[in-house]
Amino acid sequence: MLGAVALAPLPLGSVSAPAMAIWAVVLGVALLGLLTLRPRRGSLIVLALACTLALACLVVLYAQLAVAPSLSVVPDPIWAQASRLLGEHLSPSVAIARNQAFYAMGLGINSFLAFTTALLLAADRRAARQLLTVVAWSGAIYAVAAIASHLADPGKIFFVYEKQAHRESLTSPFLNRNTAALYYGCCALVWLMRACERIQHKLPSGRLRWRRLRASFDTRSSRPILTATAGWLICLIAMFLTGSRAGAGAALISMIIAVAAFFHRRITGRFGFAGFLMAASVAALGLLQLFGGLVGGRFNAQGLSDEGRLSTYRATVGIIRDHPWLGTGFGSFEMSYPAYRGNDISLAGIWNRAHNSLLELASSGGLPLAGLITVAGFAAFTVLLYGIRMRRRNVIFPVIAFAGVIAAVIHSMVDFSLQIPGYAIVIYSLFGAGLCQSFRSGEVPQGAAVPERVSSALNLKV
Repeated sequence: MLGAVALAPLPLGSVSAPAMAIWAVVLGVALLGLLTLRPRRGSLIVLALACTLALACLVVLYAQLAVAPSLSVVPDPIWAQASRLLGEHLSPSVAIARNQAFYAMGLGINSFLAFTTALLLAADRRAARQLLTVVAWSGAIYAVAAIASHLADPGKIFFVYEKQAHRESLTSPFLNRNTAALYYGCCALVWLMRACERIQHKLPSGRLRWRRLRASFDTRSSRPILTATAGWLICLIAMFLTGSRAGAGAALISMIIAVAAFFHRRITGRFGFAGFLMAASVAALGLLQLFGGLVGGRFNAQGLSDEGRLSTYRATVGIIRDHPWLGTGFGSFEMSYPAYRGNDISLAGIWNRAHNSLLELASSGGLPLAGLITVAGFAAFTVLLYGIRMRRRNVIFPVIAFAGVIAAVIHSMVDFSLQIPGYAIVIYSLFGAGLCQSFRSGEVPQGAAVPERVSSALNLKV
């Protein structure tokens, strides 16, 4: 599994069908190797919920793939119109494109496998630690290579692939700078939490006081703290070089949330939490000013929104209004959007994404499915908050999952990073591990050996 987490971003975000097929096989085999392990009791509930969502997606997929659906399912009127125009009978379907929903399921399959595999794997605390280590170091390695590639030849991705857009921005190993920003922000978050965990061990016991905090840092920092700080800065620089406003902003917000959640027991006093948020916000703005010249320039030039997004959102709402129950078919947004495209948007360019993953899901899969996934997401966040509140050891896992997914959700409201498999595999793996570690039972003792099946699943690579 760790091979998939480390290598999935590399082939341009694994957006091609062969790459998605490879990771589906790798993650599927890893999941089969973990099914005989004894999961944590709480993880079984989460797994049951994930399987329920998968079953709901399969029901919608079946309805969209059915030719000449039953009377209980109304086919899309586009088939009757096409039959009249062509002068021949076409079998109707709920989806507007025949079989497109089947080919679009690769992202969902990879996301589900990454989540469930990490959910089972993280029952072993050391295996969960290895997952964080792989995410952190692979992100740092990609960041170093991406920075070097961008400085030497900004028109190519890792000196090999010619960029079609965003030539002035760092995008490696992805095609899109927004996905790259969120990925490097996620890796920076992991490094930051590793540093915070080391710092936590150096702090005096009891609640956090600013004087005691300052005194504890009078001594020289240890090597692990310096290593984690260096990894954080490298990923942070790569994130800012992307020039992505939404990606950098969401990542910085997630880091503030993560530090506050990690040290929430130590922040005390009437104005302690408010003071911390103010200090963290000033620090984030300072980092933006120091490293984020490209991001700041785009804020000054373009503001907070791009031309066309609001018009696209209105058009997507129109698609949902006309196809509320089963949508137009998974992966069909690019085909359904032109009929709803407004006159207030430039004719230049092709909108193949809604730039809002929830709206696109509702338009392609229907409101019931989108609503079910939203409710499940809120339930998962509740579990993570429970883990942050109740756990004292290993609280880093629910903190990273909560803050990382918050950043992903915020960004998915204005872009499509969650629809890129190379990033989705990473964030859903962290999500699954965080949910598993939100429950206390079933930890492997420090000196115990990792089961052979866990080791084989960890080391499974292409």
